[in-house]
Amino acid sequence: MKNGSQMNQTKLLSSNPDRLDLLMESEQFSEVLSPVVQPQAIIDEEQIDHLLIQIGCHSNRPASLSKLRTLMSSFLVQAQRLANRVQRKGGQMVIGWPHDEAYWRTRSEVGYKISIALREALLESGWITHHKQATINLYHGESNCNGYLIADFVPELAHGIAFQSSELTYATKSSAKETKGKKVTNEALDKRTTALWELWKSEPLTLGDLKMWRATRSFSNKELTRGGRFFGPWTSMNKERERLKCTIGGSAVAEVDVSGMYPTLLCAITGHVPFKTRFKDPYFIEGIEREEVKTVVTSAIGGGTSNQRTLTDLMRKSGLTQQRLTEIRRIILPKFECLRSLKKGVLDSEALAYHETEILMRVVERLNRPIFILHDCLICKAEEALEVGKEMQKEFVQYCVENDWRPISPAFTIERDGKDKRQVSGERSPFQTLQDAE
Repeated sequence: MKNGSQMNQTKLLSSNPDRLDLLMESEQFSEVLSPVVQPQAIIDEEQIDHLLIQIGCHSNRPASLSKLRTLMSSFLVQAQRLANRVQRKGGQMVIGWPHDEAYWRTRSEVGYKISIALREALLESGWITHHKQATINLYHGESNCNGYLIADFVPELAHGIAFQSSELTYATKSSAKETKGKKVTNEALDKRTTALWELWKSEPLTLGDLKMWRATRSFSNKELTRGGRFFGPWTSMNKERERLKCTIGGSAVAEVDVSGMYPTLLCAITGHVPFKTRFKDPYFIEGIEREEVKTVVTSAIGGGTSNQRTLTDLMRKSGLTQQRLTEIRRIILPKFECLRSLKKGVLDSEALAYHETEILMRVVERLNRPIFILHDCLICKAEEALEVGKEMQKEFVQYCVENDWRPISPAFTIERDGKDKRQVSGERSPFQTLQDAE
């Protein structure tokens, strides 16, 4: 551990003043501190305790010490990710640290007071320096999230320490105003999620010394019928640099990614299916760039309306002009008739996210293997990827039939580290009823 004078002499990653604010130009920090990991074993706890003692932030109370260990571990892991980002793209190691009590209330496994205690100790010891005052829209369109510049020695402190998913993670929680992000009691949902944790823990998703098996299902309403995607350590990882380099039980991984999950779901729900038979890409329209189609369709689903005649932030970021939007809408809407059924708060991205996650959970439950869920993607052992994808297609069709939707077998891709993507076609299913499917 460095002493105070050594720390004062440690160079912060700020040698280029012209780049100080580059990381802050977007509305969100690339890393926002969140308590997602903890030390894996007793020896790792001891190393974290040593670091806490060095900065004067240790506690003799077991509950407080456990929270400090979790937040310090998460800070170190995220500092490592930022160091990798700086190495690739330049800039500074700036982490977003929310100051709002509400943010930490939703993460009561750590809490507001612990976050303040650790932040002040890190500041006092020279591990971080305040870099940017809170600005509106810096964190998910709201919240008081300040930027802190991390000293360049900090990521090195994590070397040799093994981490794992936090044992303190909620199984389910809701961001609805009525719940204020707290855990929502739903025994059935919690039981399904914790069963997945046990399955994932048997062969964790592993990257170096980091072992991951816990993720929270986060809903956007108190009834837990909207949203419901999983959020854990692997959901914020860079795919090429980190996720595809993970292993499961010592085996290389692959990502089985549903091609156009939301529009495929929407077609099934509404019955308006533009695919005649087999298809590879729901976003394919001859004469229009795929990314243009995807941007317009995604914006419509996110906004819960097909009547988007003005540019959204997503459209602007993708380089669309008003004229080009008008041209694309003229072509897209007749093909994607399903978009006309969108209704904000009823049939939109949050509603589709719930169905998406339910389908992928069923795949993992049926196969009973350590297959990790990442939004519309399944992370599995590379040698099992095709089987997992085929099972996903079956579950998708079955789910459609059970809900009296138009059955569709979705297209998907398989991606491995350093390998070309493999594309598997989807098709309109001939099944019309559950009886037919069986």
